Amino acid sequence: MDLKEKREFVVGFLRRCVDYASESISRKRERGVGEEEISKWTAYMEFTEHAAIEVSSGDLDSWLEDE
Repeated sequence: MDLKEKREFVVGFLRRCVDYASESISRKRERGVGEEEISKWTAYMEFTEHAAIEVSSGDLDSWLEDE
């Protein structure tokens, strides 16, 4: 797998994590889960989205290179 493919794979995974977190937050709100728990999921979602942006931009390519 070349660097571009690795980047696309990781970004795809991270985006799926963001989607899952977003859906989870919606389900938690429907169930009346407290904002403290929801804020943890929101922080996770925002961090993961930021990581996806960094990977997508190539900023973290050194993490994906073979040693």
